[in-house]
Order: sequence, then C-alpha cells, then structure tokens
Amino acid sequence: MKTSYDVLGEKVLDRLNTLYPPQSSAQDVVEAPEQSAAGIGMPSADSKPHKRDLYLLLRDHALEDEVLERFWKEVNNVPQWVCWNQIERGQEVFYRYGGPALTGLAFQSLLGGMVNSSEPSLCDHADDLLRERRELSKHLDVQVATIGTFSASLLFLSLPRQGIWLRRHEMDDYIALFRYVAYLTGTPNEFFESPLRAKRMMETLLRDEIDPSETSQILASNILSSLEGQPPTFSSRSFLEANCRWLNGNELCDKLGIGRPSLYYWALMAGQVLFFMTVCYTYRAIPSLDRQKIAAFRRIMWKVIVEDEHGLGGETVFDFKHIPALSKTTKAEKGSGNYAGHDGIEKRNLRAFLIGCGLSMVLLWIALRSLGDLWSRGAALWNV
Repeated sequence: MKTSYDVLGEKVLDRLNTLYPPQSSAQDVVEAPEQSAAGIGMPSADSKPHKRDLYLLLRDHALEDEVLERFWKEVNNVPQWVCWNQIERGQEVFYRYGGPALTGLAFQSLLGGMVNSSEPSLCDHADDLLRERRELSKHLDVQVATIGTFSASLLFLSLPRQGIWLRRHEMDDYIALFRYVAYLTGTPNEFFESPLRAKRMMETLLRDEIDPSETSQILASNILSSLEGQPPTFSSRSFLEANCRWLNGNELCDKLGIGRPSLYYWALMAGQVLFFMTVCYTYRAIPSLDRQKIAAFRRIMWKVIVEDEHGLGGETVFDFKHIPALSKTTKAEKGSGNYAGHDGIEKRNLRAFLIGCGLSMVLLWIALRSLGDLWSRGAALWNV
C-alpha cells in the first residue's frame, strides 16, 4: 500500500495542482453544490463558499487537457455488464440485512478479515483455487481483498454465521454491486463476475494470507477499545469479544489475543442471532414491510453516520491529505466509552434469548406431549 497507487489518478492530481495550484487567498474559493442524502444537487442562492473542489475542477476542465479527459472518460464510462436495476437491488440487499451486515463488517471483516484456514470448502476445488492464486498474484491483493471483504466474506461467512442465508438472486445482485465498485476504484473486477468466482477468490486469500502478528493483536484490541461503550449499542468489552469469537472462531481469536468471555455473553450473542433471524426473515417475507424497512434503514444510516453528534456532525468540508510516517507504530489503547445508564443492545439480546428459550421449551413440551399421545394410541391398538 505504501508503494502502490492508481497511476492515472496520481497524474490527474498532479496535473490539477499544476494547472490550478492550491492557494490560500480568496481566489482559492469555488462554489460547491449543496449535497443531501439524496445526492448532489445544484447550488442554491444561499450556498456558502467552500475550499477548492477537485471534482468541480476536473468536471469543468476535463476537455482542456489530455490526461484529464482520459480520466474523466474512464470514470464516466459504464461497462456493458452494468445493470442499474441490479445495482439498486444490490444496495437494497445491504439495507435489508443491515443489522447482521454491520455486525459482520465490524467484527469479522474489519477486525479479523479472515477465518480459520482449515475451512473444509478449500479442499473442494483445489484446482480452481490454484488458478485464482495465479491470477491474484498478477494484481494488487490488497485492493481485491478489500472489495472481497465487503462482498464475498459477508455473503459466505458473516451472514451465515448469524443465521442469515441469502437467496440466489440476492447474492447475484450484491456481488454485481461490488463488481461495479471494484471497477470504479480501479480494482480488477473479473474476480466478482459471479458469486462463485468471488467465493473462490475469498478462499484463496484466506488460505494464503492469514498470518496474525503482534501488530494484528494490537489493531484488534484497539478496534474493540474504539467500539466499547460507544453509541448507539453501548456494548461492554466482553460482549464485543463474544461477537468476535462467534464470527471468527476461537483459534483465530486466540492468535489475535481476544479475551474469552463467560457463557453469559455467549448467551447474549445467541439472543442477538435469534433477534436478527426473526426480524430479517419476517420483513423479507412481507414485501410491503421489506420496502419500509429498507427506506427506514437508509434514513437511519444517514442520520447516525452523517448528521448525529456522535457521527460526523454534518457533511465534511476538510481536505484529505496523506502524511507519510514510515517509522510510526501503533500502540495498544484502552476503551474510553461510558455506557453507565444506557441499556444498549445487551438487554435486548438477553430478552431475545430468554424468549427463544421459552418458545423452545413450549415446542419441546408440545412435541413430547404429541409423542406420548401417539405412544398411548399405539399401545392401545396393539393390545386390541
């Protein structure tokens, strides 16, 4: 990552900085269009000046320079395999399973990003995996793995381990969405031509790239520390560790130095899985409720991430700037969250677990009662 980058994108940035250099004077100000949750709109009368907007500079001057024109055409070109209806359906898949999807991204994709290398399926098609490995070696593994983390890993690892199995057309739509994301980010998109191809790519990387180090332990611990006691979940450290072990397995979590929570927190995790399964399958079965849930989750995500005081607190206007620090190391940090007085999701999961246990006992009683009746009738007929 320190030596690899998008060559054309770098050339465009250099060209824009040369043709239209950054300035600190009033001339550096351009009018930026207002943005909203619905997308980019036209400037309004009361739009406020913003800092230099590279997108607007590229858009307005794309035809004035060969490098800018080439880049502009590439990013605006739509491949023949793109179907906008399918892209929209792929977005809806994420919102439909928003709760377990975010949990999977946080505790498996972000924290672990890998699973036990002894997955049985790796042996099922060794020839395909070797072929994928040769192809992957020609490209940037980091870029491919990142897209795979948000797509294939979620479909074939995170969601099934939370009791959520997608329908075939949902898998097709979701992988198609991230194939387009791969295309837009300059990542080789042929690995996402189909769910099966994406799964093979994922298993190849899992087999060859898993090697937790001391730095991995520090990063994993810091991720948990950053989530501990934070809104909106207000989760305890032990419950976060239970999430990690449920999704990644004990072997990997032991290598990452993740603590071993008590059975109580495993019960809470089971309750969370029951809650997700009940909500997701119920809403999915009723189209009108499914549409309402998708729309509501879109609004909630925008509010929590962008508008809420615990999120960004508004749309960002700062410049992104990379400052290399090759000698910088990551140190272990402690959680600073304060969840005193907040119920969080742990009580919800406890209620779900208790309700699940109660229903299981009722069903078991009904089953035993039915078997008893059948046995009595069979014995009576036998005596006759």
